[in-house]
Amino acid sequence: MKPGSPSFRQRRLTMLPKEMVAVAIATGAPTLRAIGTLPKFRVGDVIKTANDSVSTHTRLPGYARDKRGTIVAYEGAHVFPDSHSIGLGERPNHLYRVRFESETLWGKGSDGPGAVYLNLWESYLTVGDLS
Repeated sequence: MKPGSPSFRQRRLTMLPKEMVAVAIATGAPTLRAIGTLPKFRVGDVIKTANDSVSTHTRLPGYARDKRGTIVAYEGAHVFPDSHSIGLGERPNHLYRVRFESETLWGKGSDGPGAVYLNLWESYLTVGDLS
């Protein structure tokens, strides 16, 4: 936000009329966007997630922070909800499906083998080490 502009908490957000909520949920709005950068990652790449603590909206769950995973799909570039949800614009970001082994997320005491798949934004990811 620009200096001197109202903060997010001071802005008046437009409310969707109650009778339109079901329609909006059922139809949604397209979020796919053109973006001027190429994806940093490819299917098969090992990544590590960020360990940032943020006070605003994020789609990176706490249990998946600072963890290694593997890119299993590229989902295109979409509206970045972390910025869009607080009035900072769409800021399109590349989106990936990432596989995390259960043991990576929950530790050696987890309930056997398994995996968790999360759709994560490129800005949450760095190149993972193999150690």
